[in-house]
Amino acid sequence: MSYRGHSLPGVKLSNWWDRTSADLPRPFWALVVGTFVNRIGYVVEPFLALYLTGPRRLSPVTVGVVIACFGAGSFASQILGGYLADRYGRRFTLVTGMAGTAACFMLLASVRQLALIAVAATLTGLMIDLYRPALQAAVADLVPAAARPRAFALIYWAINLGVAVSGVLGGLLADRSYWLLFAADAVTCLAFAAVIARAVPETRPEPGPGEHGGYRRVLSDGIALGLFASTVLSSTVYMQQFVTLPLAVRASGLTATAFGLIYAVNPIVVIAAQPLVLRLADRLPVAPTMAVASLVMGLGFALTGFARSIPVFALTVLVWTVGEIAFNAVGPALVAEIAPAQLRGRYNGVIGMAFGASALLGPLLGTRLYGLDPNLLWLACLVTGAASAAVVLALRPAIAHRRRAMAEAAVPAVVAAPDEAGQVEPGAAVSRA
Repeated sequence: MSYRGHSLPGVKLSNWWDRTSADLPRPFWALVVGTFVNRIGYVVEPFLALYLTGPRRLSPVTVGVVIACFGAGSFASQILGGYLADRYGRRFTLVTGMAGTAACFMLLASVRQLALIAVAATLTGLMIDLYRPALQAAVADLVPAAARPRAFALIYWAINLGVAVSGVLGGLLADRSYWLLFAADAVTCLAFAAVIARAVPETRPEPGPGEHGGYRRVLSDGIALGLFASTVLSSTVYMQQFVTLPLAVRASGLTATAFGLIYAVNPIVVIAAQPLVLRLADRLPVAPTMAVASLVMGLGFALTGFARSIPVFALTVLVWTVGEIAFNAVGPALVAEIAPAQLRGRYNGVIGMAFGASALLGPLLGTRLYGLDPNLLWLACLVTGAASAAVVLALRPAIAHRRRAMAEAAVPAVVAAPDEAGQVEPGAAVSRA
């Protein structure tokens, strides 16, 4: 339909949505909605360093140790979550992780002694990422291979729609009472668990012969280990947004509300760029995109050394957010395609463990370098991002070979459609590596 030779805006929007939502079953949309609700309350982790230096009056170095305890729990969380997702099911792991995270948030808000704070932080980290491998595996189970880049992009969009609200909300709540941060996060975790329990079926494939839930096969995969190493490097840089970036903002004389506004640039840019990402996600060359993403993230944090005001801090966030967008446009779908269906939880657990490792290394190394010289930290971010990019480029031939092999092995399943429960046999999506 057109008017004077031009398509009506409503028709354009309808056509865009039809293309975006094609082949995405109803349970997948429940995951999108639940993710959005959960991320509205994502207010504890971004403000944890401010909470520990403020009401708990800990030194920057001690804050680094406590957040590293959180990261240590998160490191183990990914491995445990991947095991549970493949052994007991995606749905079970999602509900357990969300309910456990809510309980741990309230524990962390209640304790006062340093030792108890460290223990509570470790337990919170152990629960907070339990759901991640299960969520990635559930999306791969539910969605045909050709539609997975769009599906993961939509999940990523939902995350940032929620975080766009939580960034500002967290600053407002923190200026009134940090306890409100923990309560809000706990409530939204429970809401996500309720959505999953009601609307998402179990999608776990039957384990293959000799598969008993171990990690031996994943840990013998050179591509998985290479992606793990690259992700550790880039995520250690990315972790500075939670640890040293708020410290730099405070050192510039800015308030918690100012940090909330600066931090909100990240999800706002992601939200604005996502319609374009949805169009390009299945066309982007994987290895070069991931390499450029790591380099740009390093550059963005390196520019923090020149920031003293809200606009300049916001500009640095804009730069590293571009790298984050590129990384998330290709990363999750790549893992889904190189991993056998019955091992998706464990592959995502290993790659996710890299984020846990960075949550451990990022606070320790970041606060240590920041204490020596902030400019040294920001330069190290650039070097680390470049190293991550080099690892990905070295993996490029192996990634291309694996993608072709997985596509050829899955050819008979390409025409398979989701059943009533949303279960789909793994298909093949051929794109440039």
